[in-house]
Amino acid sequence: MARMTPDDWQMIQRSALFSRLDEAIVREFLGRDPIHDCAKGEVICRQGEAADHYHIVLSGLVKLFRRPASGASAIIAIHGPSQAFMEAEALSGGVYTATAEAVSQARLLRISAHELRQRIEGDPDLALSMLGSASINLKMLLEYVEKLKTLTGPARLADFILSLTGPRSGAAELTLPYEKQLIAGQLGMTPESFSRALAQLRRHGVSVDRDRIEVKDIGRLQDYLASAH
Repeated sequence: MARMTPDDWQMIQRSALFSRLDEAIVREFLGRDPIHDCAKGEVICRQGEAADHYHIVLSGLVKLFRRPASGASAIIAIHGPSQAFMEAEALSGGVYTATAEAVSQARLLRISAHELRQRIEGDPDLALSMLGSASINLKMLLEYVEKLKTLTGPARLADFILSLTGPRSGAAELTLPYEKQLIAGQLGMTPESFSRALAQLRRHGVSVDRDRIEVKDIGRLQDYLASAH
């Protein structure tokens, strides 16, 4: 366990679970030293194990993936600072439905699921915040499934790139937030299909050099994505 820093506290306050709650109540609930440092590649929890903790990412990145009987893993989500995961499992007291692994050095807030359920029983505000946090992740999952079902690989990649550019126009130069292989898995693509998608996006003004992406005209890429729906 590690000591909480001001940066940790800032991420906790930004999280959906605690953003609407009084600071004194949150600090009292969390107690001392609830922070866990993770090395890159460290498994935080495993699919099928008892869901004994609720997690909020304070820094770094965490991927959630499922490994079916066939053995091929499927990335469900990648979470960054202030984002939570395993809410439903923590609330139900069941088992983790996915494996969580740090894809970079990461810091996590780990909360006992048992203590969280006990606290929720007597705190309506915390209960509503927990439902709000769970609904955010459900919305993200539904949007993810919709894109997998309705967009081609190149269109999903264009959507991902546009999520990095933010609300601006003109040209943009970006750094990929993590490895291409991980992005491919997140987008439901093999490394080979990811490379083909990058090649197809060149005609729409996208070029890639290692971990750098150049978009010649964001509006042009937006038009391509709109036409793909």
